[in-house]
Amino acid sequence: MQWLNNIEQVDDSLWDNDYPFLQKEFLSALEQHGSINANSGWQSHYIQLNDQKLLLPSFIKQHSYGEYVFDWGWAEAYQNHGLNYYPKMIIAAPFTPVSGPRIIGQTNSAKKINGKEVSKDLHQYCQQQNLSGVHYLFCNDAEKEALQEHNWHVRKSVQFLWHNYSYQSFDHFLSTFKSRKRKAILKERREIQQSGIEIKRLMANEITENHWQFFYTCYQTTYAKRGMKGYINLNAFKAMGKNMPEQLMLVTAEHQGRLLACALYFKDNENLYGRFWGCVQEINWLHFELCYYQGIEYCIEQGLKHFNPGTQGEHKIARGFEATFCHSLHHLVHVGFHDAVGDFVREEAKELEHYKKGCYEQLPFNANNMPEPR
Repeated sequence: MQWLNNIEQVDDSLWDNDYPFLQKEFLSALEQHGSINANSGWQSHYIQLNDQKLLLPSFIKQHSYGEYVFDWGWAEAYQNHGLNYYPKMIIAAPFTPVSGPRIIGQTNSAKKINGKEVSKDLHQYCQQQNLSGVHYLFCNDAEKEALQEHNWHVRKSVQFLWHNYSYQSFDHFLSTFKSRKRKAILKERREIQQSGIEIKRLMANEITENHWQFFYTCYQTTYAKRGMKGYINLNAFKAMGKNMPEQLMLVTAEHQGRLLACALYFKDNENLYGRFWGCVQEINWLHFELCYYQGIEYCIEQGLKHFNPGTQGEHKIARGFEATFCHSLHHLVHVGFHDAVGDFVREEAKELEHYKKGCYEQLPFNANNMPEPR
């Protein structure tokens, strides 16, 4: 095992999947423009397992910002006992709460993950480097199954995802709704259409400097409303657009030539990911149009199977997004705290099971089109 502190040191041949948030171009954009490394509190620390030809996108963290699996309470408990929770290690796609592969170089289904060896290497490395533990965030099902029995605690969270049940059009999708729910969405979309607002979808090579500047204003404004600052800088976004143009799309709303709002999407061969939204004028239903309905339409047109519109938001249920479990794995070096975290996540999971069931019962589909619970 060896560690690499720069993505440019990694052999290009390891990339064999199109998941956008661990592409070399994505990570390179973040590194080169200071969104990770520098003084960000994120230190690239890619672990290369040479015997298995695998790379783990790992980072040494001095805080818990930008992870979206909230462990601030765990850090406070450490502090209350005179212990250091930071630095810690995470395995993650930076700033991206989207499930996917977390091991680079193993996505071919013919390759089997050696979960025991990977877990052993990570746990030992934390002990050797005096890290409080390792947190394996938003992993896919294959990696969870391979790793979870090797001294990890599995933590669940809920996101709302849209699934394409071979819809032929947006109208076909809405035809599966109960009448009242369908009419509500048609009313929302009609108001936007009648307002004279023009919606455009721009692939990366169509995004102008003016568009990027407007997007970044919106991006930072959205974070500022929550008393925060956006994690990714403008030049990093522009580098992504330049170097992975087939995987990035900007949806804009404008009126009489004035930009009002925008939403940035990423995609791969099967999935669409809504990532960042913002506006300079609050307009009824515009958020839903740009962040949900445009994404659903695009998936149907392009034959994409799934649409992840971003975290949180129970209002997504009424628009056909299904509550789905995401999983993260956690291992703490301190045995007592490791056991305590295990108790916590097991109790939390029971509450989330009830919550997810309630979300399912609120789905807008008519009885003949209710999907199977996930």
